[in-house]
Parts: sequence; structure tokens; C-alpha cells
Amino acid sequence: MFQRLITCIALFGLAAIAQADNHTKTWRGVDLDQQFGIQFEVCQLKPGKTLDDMAKLNGEVRRLFAETGLALSLMRLTPMYSHSMPGEPATSYIDVTMGAIEAFGTGWDNWLASKDALKLMAASNKVATCTFKFARAINRVAQIEALDSTDDRLISMNWCSKRDNVSWDQLKTKHDAWQAAYETDSSSMAWNIVLPRLGAGNAQGRFMHMVSYANAQKLMANENWVANGGGSRALGDYYSAYAACDGESVWNASYLYKNES
Repeated sequence: MFQRLITCIALFGLAAIAQADNHTKTWRGVDLDQQFGIQFEVCQLKPGKTLDDMAKLNGEVRRLFAETGLALSLMRLTPMYSHSMPGEPATSYIDVTMGAIEAFGTGWDNWLASKDALKLMAASNKVATCTFKFARAINRVAQIEALDSTDDRLISMNWCSKRDNVSWDQLKTKHDAWQAAYETDSSSMAWNIVLPRLGAGNAQGRFMHMVSYANAQKLMANENWVANGGGSRALGDYYSAYAACDGESVWNASYLYKNES
């Protein structure tokens, strides 16, 4: 994730802001000085169905997001580097919705009141079985111009648990130090910390580093730092002293709908 960031401080991507001043900043309807909402719709395709079948519904998704007044943005993620091993069942795709927490309340009410939206959900259920997970996200750092320059990116996810001998305040202090160095020296476009909330199951009490890269070259620049630039030692320090993590999975991500408010 963090190329020379961790080297700079002896260790250690869908929303967006560089730290410049204390003025309130918004991006796509989100107050970036506050925690925002992020919803994961985790889906498994049904037998005989493909992502092309789901893509046939994309136009209706965009229409209904606009017509029902959803002040939310939607991305579809498909696996690039999955944790699943060959022969094991894997998540087919994840629809990730982002926006202000209040916008999710209004959005769900408007969506469920729409007959066309309910028809769309029924059509989607014929293609894939999905479960919804709602979380809060802390926007750390991002490059807004880079994020706005393309609708496509790679997103890494790394789920972690705090070490028992480390307090949440100590972990936050560590992350604050990373953030101070991260904005000017990184191969990625964005870094957010995700905190599970509703439908979290076994993930409750954990957190996730979510990082966005512009392309595979940027992703592999980070991997080269891990392999040849001292990153492996730095990551090992974080994992042994601060958090036990599952390791990064990487997803191809593309916008289906962008809130421009």
C-alpha cells in the first residue's frame, strides 16, 4: 500500500482529500472531515450466470440512482488477486456504495418506495445471491485530481485486528503519523480505514485498510518496494507490533454511478 511512506516513519483507496488546512472539504457529497458511509453488497453469481448478465442491468441501475435522488456513488469490484484458492468458492463481485451516512437513510427509503427499484432488485436476485454490509469509513488521504481523472482503478483491501497490547489511541497515533507522510510520497491515489458496523458478523471489532491505485504499474511499484525497497521489514514491524492482518486482496473497480452533488 504505502511505498516509501512506511520507510519515512518506520512503517506502513474511494474517497479523497489531501491534508492542507482545517477548512471543511466535500467530495461527491461527502464531508471529508467526518466519517462517511460505505456499503458492501457482496455477491456470488448463480450457476450458469455471468458478469455479463449482471451488466445488462447497469443502465437501469444508473437510471434509478438518478431518478430516486440517491446522493450516493456506486462502484463495482471484481477480483484480481483473491484470497480464495483454486477450487474454492469465491466472491464474484462486490458493489460498493459510498456517501454521507445520512444519505444512506434517505437513499434506502427512496429506493424501497420505488416499484422500479424493487423490480430491479428482483431481477438482480435471479443473477446473483448478495448480502449487504454497512460500515463507516475514515478518509485519511487521497489525490483528488487523480481520483477524478478516471472511472477505473485497482483497490486493495486488508482486514486487520488490533493487537491486545495496543490501545485504539496508540493505533490512531500510528495511523496519524502515516497520514502525515502519505500524501506526498506514495504510489497510490487514496487511503481509507473502514470500520464494520451493520451486518458485520465476525468482522465486528476489526478494521480494514482500503487503498486505491490508478493502474497495475502503480500497484506493482508498491510491490517492488515491499520486495526490494525495505517494505517487507517495515510491514513486518507493523504486523508484529500493532495489528494482525489477513493480507491484501486486490480488486478491479469501475464506477457505475457518480454523485456529482
